[in-house]
Amino acid sequence: MKRLPLIRIGISIAASPILIAFIASLFQGGSMFNEGTGTGAYLWLLMLTFPIGGMVIVIGVIRLIIKRMTS
Repeated sequence: MKRLPLIRIGISIAASPILIAFIASLFQGGSMFNEGTGTGAYLWLLMLTFPIGGMVIVIGVIRLIIKRMTS
């Protein structure tokens, strides 16, 4: 079984609202920071995804350190 790259998954979870807001602003036009057009509202999801992604990154780093110490 192939191991999961937890650090990459954590970064993608933490950065996903920024990417969604950027892509949505390309299709709708306007600024990705403008909440009036709706694309800026995606950035409020950072309050949820950034801590979750940060925890996944920390778990991945701890697993990496433990793996290097045991081998």
